[in-house]
Amino acid sequence: MEPEAPIEASRHAVILLHGLCGTPLEMGSIPKALERIGFSVVPLEIPGYSANLVTPRVSVRWEDWCDTVDAEVSRLKETHETVSLCGLSMGATLALATAIRRDDILGIVALSPVLRYDGWSISWYAFLAEIPYRLGFRNWSYKESEPFGLRNVEMRRRVAKTLEKSGVAEVGAAAIPARQLDAAKRMMGYVRRSLAEIHCDLAVIHAIDDESAAPRNAELILKEVSSEIRKAIWLGDCYHIITFDNEREIVTNETVRFINKSIKAYEDDASHRRTGKRAPLRDRR
Repeated sequence: MEPEAPIEASRHAVILLHGLCGTPLEMGSIPKALERIGFSVVPLEIPGYSANLVTPRVSVRWEDWCDTVDAEVSRLKETHETVSLCGLSMGATLALATAIRRDDILGIVALSPVLRYDGWSISWYAFLAEIPYRLGFRNWSYKESEPFGLRNVEMRRRVAKTLEKSGVAEVGAAAIPARQLDAAKRMMGYVRRSLAEIHCDLAVIHAIDDESAAPRNAELILKEVSSEIRKAIWLGDCYHIITFDNEREIVTNETVRFINKSIKAYEDDASHRRTGKRAPLRDRR
C-alpha cells in the first residue's frame, strides 16, 4: 500500500540516524519513500559514531553525537517549518536523546530503540566486558556475529559475506570499538533517566523477537515519555535490523504514515489556532 502524500511536504524535513558504527544504508527503503513524497531527507553521518567517521583521533562522547544532530536540526529549522527524526537501533536512542535536549522536534520514529542490550542473544555475563575497559584496556572491539540482527536467512548469508570482505554491510559494521560502545551505554543511561522530558509525537516500531534489545525497551519508552501522541507497532517476523528483515515494507510504510499524520496534526492545530479553535484530540491522532 502506497503511503498517502502529506500537505506541502517540502516544508518538512526528516533527519535519518543509522545505528552505532553503521552507515545510512541501514535505513533501507525509508529515505527513498520519504523523498518520493517530497520531504527534505537528511541521512546524517556523525564523527565518532558513523562507520566512515570512526578514527582513533576522533573524540568519543555521546554528547558530541547529540550536538551534531542538534546543530542539524537548527540548520534545517531555518528553512523548514518542521523537523522530524527517524532512527534505527542506537540511532533511535540518539533521536530520543536529542528530543530530551530540545522541544522543537515535531516527531520521532524510533526503530528498534535500545535502552539496554538485553535481547535473547546477549549473554548474561556480557557486563564483564566493562571490567577491562574500566581498568584502562580500551583497544578492543565487540565483534558482531550471527544472526546479525536478521531473521531472514538468505539476507543473513549475504551480510556475512559482505562483512567478511569489507567489514561493513548494509546492516552495520563487523565490529564496534570499545570506546563507541561505552559512549553508547552512557547515552542509554541518560535517556532512561530523562524519558519524561520527551514531549514530541512518537512512534516505536519493534520486533517481539529482537535479539539485541528486548521488547521491554520499547515498553519503557512508551510508558515514560510525556508525548501526547504515541504509538507502538509490533513486528512478529523480524529481529533487530527491521529495515532489512522480513517485514521491511511494513516498517517503511508505517514510518512514512506516522510522519505524515504527525505533520497533518501539526497543520490542523496551526489552522485551528488561526481560527481560535483547537482540533479535537481524536482528530489529531
